[in-house]
Amino acid sequence: MKTLLVIGATGDIGQGIVAQARRRGWNVVAAARHAGKLADAFDADDGVAIVAGDLSSDAGAMALWHNAARRFGAIDAVVVSVNGPQLARPVIDLGMDEVAAHYAANVLTHVIAARNVLPRLASNGVLLGIGGGTADFIIPTKVPTSMGHAALRMFYRGLARENRDAASIRELLVASMVAGASNRDTALPEWLTDAEIGEHVCAIIADPAAFPGPILQLRDRDQVGRPPVSAAP
Repeated sequence: MKTLLVIGATGDIGQGIVAQARRRGWNVVAAARHAGKLADAFDADDGVAIVAGDLSSDAGAMALWHNAARRFGAIDAVVVSVNGPQLARPVIDLGMDEVAAHYAANVLTHVIAARNVLPRLASNGVLLGIGGGTADFIIPTKVPTSMGHAALRMFYRGLARENRDAASIRELLVASMVAGASNRDTALPEWLTDAEIGEHVCAIIADPAAFPGPILQLRDRDQVGRPPVSAAP
């Protein structure tokens, strides 16, 4: 039985990953910054252990790892599904402190997670980051989001190249709006659901060799109704 640590578990995507991992019978540790949100999102009777912690520093990441590992004795895979508030103004109008804070929340969190958990995962383990599809296109007034997504893609690509003998390293770019707990009633039919994303994440963790990556993309569902996963550039 696999044990999965999901960091950023209270977000829409994180909740979908936790739910699908539990459907497979895996042990799951759900981690996020706020203990109250974790308690609201997950029921101990569902077999989900919860850990409050953050990735703002190496010390915080290490504390999160050790607290999670104590729950089941070992961790086989880690999913990093964290992001911070988005900036919605023309990029030229942003202050450097705003840009730096945006990168700290959306990119450096993944870097801190990787450098603390990757050395502690077995070679047959998996480290998987969740990224955004705007790595490849621009939404007006949200240029920093695209910059962050592109930086995150290059981070995971470089991490995989520099650590070929370590655990399998993947990033899943979600190129879609997401229908989850926060917006299910107003979501459009073509949006990916939290359950669909969770299903694909679990498939990658179960058999990473079938998804060689390291960068994978999950797009809006096509006309046949199933969202395709493909290698991304």
